[in-house]
Amino acid sequence: MTSYALNRREFLAASGALVVSFALPGGASAQAFAPAKSLSIGEVDGFLAIGADGTITVYSGKVDLGTGVRTALMQIAAEELDVPLERITMVEGDTLLTPDQGATISSVSISRGGMEIRRAAATARTALIAEGAKVLGTTTDQLATANGAVVSRADGRTVPYARLVGGKNFSLKLDPKAPTKDPKGYKLVGKSVPRVDIPAKVAGTFAYMHDFKVPGMLHARVVRPPTMRGRLSAIDDLAAQKIPGYVS
Repeated sequence: MTSYALNRREFLAASGALVVSFALPGGASAQAFAPAKSLSIGEVDGFLAIGADGTITVYSGKVDLGTGVRTALMQIAAEELDVPLERITMVEGDTLLTPDQGATISSVSISRGGMEIRRAAATARTALIAEGAKVLGTTTDQLATANGAVVSRADGRTVPYARLVGGKNFSLKLDPKAPTKDPKGYKLVGKSVPRVDIPAKVAGTFAYMHDFKVPGMLHARVVRPPTMRGRLSAIDDLAAQKIPGYVS
């Protein structure tokens, strides 16, 4: 496997998500490069980015340990933003890109991590509708969202998220009062969808932790004493010394 590392700016540039502010002070022009991405759990940009092509990147501090959390978090974001599931890309547990949502344990990946993503998506959707009202020349109560766009209930006119955001940052705090979708209208959450991690696992191409290799990587082993409070008095590593690259 080829190992690589991208910094925040390189990742965002490669993904096509140019991140500039919705509101540029003093009429300043958009920056020609992507600034460091927000990692705050209190900001929409900590969790979401909408690219210029309409694709949506969801940043989660939780990781999928084999329970299907990745698919579930994608469903939550896609549901709240009214976009097709296939338009969602997940970035998990990357400390350069994702917010600190605590440990991946028990069921908190959904009960906490999923709810934070839902709140971020709900805040984003509210802002997108407000921007859509300006473009369509109507009021927010006359608008809805569908298929990654703001839609006029009156005449069916649409404006895609990509046009509204244009690869920019939301620059919004998470709004705890932002209305989330009524569960009665859910199309994805609570539904059975194919898990996105299964095909690679079936094909044997999934990268597990022990598959990763980086230049100069060393393998270590923990040797535990047979009794409590045991102390190492000597070690026989003559056989190990014959292994190329061995470090005592």
